[in-house]
Amino acid sequence: MNPLLKAQDCTDHDPIETWEPVDPRYVDYQLCLHIGPADQKGADLFYVNVLSEGAANRLGVQELASRKKIVVKDYSWGAVVHTVEDILLQINEPDWDQAAQKLSQFFDWEFDNYKPYEPRA
Repeated sequence: MNPLLKAQDCTDHDPIETWEPVDPRYVDYQLCLHIGPADQKGADLFYVNVLSEGAANRLGVQELASRKKIVVKDYSWGAVVHTVEDILLQINEPDWDQAAQKLSQFFDWEFDNYKPYEPRA
């Protein structure tokens, strides 16, 4: 099963697809990716920090290591989409649950650590 990027949004820059940073050397924002099975309707939400190399270099090593991130040399929306699509091409699992688990290595998944409610007996 191959995942597909179906939509994206960013609360800081809307619409993110046409946003132009003041200085593309220093870009740092949170991106929400709507990713789902290519052959089905619907998507789960995955979150990732998008950084230009200049912005990444300004962060401490620990801070940078703690983030799920995409770092692009020269910021452009096309570079971000290309990087996301490269990641998605690496995922080919037998079912959506396994694909989403693998995606969560790269992105913060909305269902990470989800535990279904279990009523007390």
